Amino acid sequence: MAKKQNAAADVPEKFDDALEELRGLMELLESDDITVDTLTQAIRRAALLLKHCQSQLHATEDEVKALIDELGVQSSGTPTDND
Repeated sequence: MAKKQNAAADVPEKFDDALEELRGLMELLESDDITVDTLTQAIRRAALLLKHCQSQLHATEDEVKALIDELGVQSSGTPTDND
């Protein structure tokens, strides 16, 4: 269990850094000279990074929606008549 917590703590804080690492892993996974052990580790790491990126995207989406609602802006970009 400590190994999972340590791996999660190892995820880059910034979205762009996690995405860059994920792209590098994808290149590795697409290469022809990858060992089975490396493949397994790379897939586990990629899954962790993917979950992290998805979580950050969902959090950002929720925050943007809340800000839009707070400002009273419709999806077309015009203010609502709630005031």
